Amino acid sequence: MASTVRLMPCHDPHWREKLERLQRRHTELLARDGLLTIDEQREVMGLRAAMDQALNSRFRTTVEYRDFYFDRARQLLDDEGIDMDLPEVAPDATVEEIDRVLGLVWAAVEVTNSETF
Repeated sequence: MASTVRLMPCHDPHWREKLERLQRRHTELLARDGLLTIDEQREVMGLRAAMDQALNSRFRTTVEYRDFYFDRARQLLDDEGIDMDLPEVAPDATVEEIDRVLGLVWAAVEVTNSETF
């Protein structure tokens, strides 16, 4: 029985151009002399969120999204010396289901790094 693949809700084939535009503005703001105004600080935070969205919009399917972030999670766990198996996540999983599992990984790393011996 073939498995269903879920399409990403925000796929954008032009994600790279959008990301480059956002990065240019981000760099522009951070290159200014002196402190940023409150409005500029808000814009920087908004740009960072928009860059994350643009990066995630490159994935056509949740399988691509899952595989990319699970590979990064496995690498992080290895780098931190944490022996933790990632659960199987179905090809038709939603972004929210994938993010829930990834949240467990980030929490495990945070807990491990906060422990003092």
